[in-house]
Amino acid sequence: MRTIIATLTIVIAGTAQAAEIARNIVAELDPVAPTSASFEHNINDVATSKWGALADFNAKDVVSTGPEIWTGTFNVHGPSEPTASYRREDFWPGERHKLDAIRLRWNITRWERPRAMHGWFVKGGYSYTRISSHANRHTEEGGAGDAVPVTLPTSDPGDETDFVSDVRHGLVGGFGNRWTFFEQKLTLSLGASITLNFQRTVSVDSNDPNARADYEQMIRDLPETRLSTRPIPEGNLGIGYAW
Repeated sequence: MRTIIATLTIVIAGTAQAAEIARNIVAELDPVAPTSASFEHNINDVATSKWGALADFNAKDVVSTGPEIWTGTFNVHGPSEPTASYRREDFWPGERHKLDAIRLRWNITRWERPRAMHGWFVKGGYSYTRISSHANRHTEEGGAGDAVPVTLPTSDPGDETDFVSDVRHGLVGGFGNRWTFFEQKLTLSLGASITLNFQRTVSVDSNDPNARADYEQMIRDLPETRLSTRPIPEGNLGIGYAW
């Protein structure tokens, strides 16, 4: 009897493991984005908010296709009052710089088990990124980035708000694995991806000759790799639900 029960248990477990429960939609949220935003705020004194999500739609049990979104807001402030020493990379007193970023991807994914959209996967697709920069920065003497600003000492920058718009188009590729739990309804995805931008347009609306240089320095200094102009690999983690 024990042998029969053990055999049935193994057969049932194997059948459940191999079951291909058809799923039409999988939606996942990125739990790392808000966590990293809180970490950056505490460590780097940058007011940050981030979140990300994606959806996969089953396409005839062959591939899946769907959108992916990531958004981030970054606020950096200089000290409110003049101090004894100044470092350009730490912002001059009174300076403010805010970035609003959004990245949209449309993915096409091939799965190890396409009917259920789980197991190993490879994906590729199109990436669109838009970053809007709003900065109140001092105009430095002679236009040099390391010179003392004309308006110091003061608590407010002497120039108007500088607007910079950065739009990028690119291709994305990645791979990873998705696990499913509880009758293949809950999902956990872990993967890596990289974006190669093939077109970039930067528009500047400012009288400050260093407006673009200030923006470029900002996206280099922030710890968020999605803002980088270089193709930097990134890790992706998603937790979601399958229908």
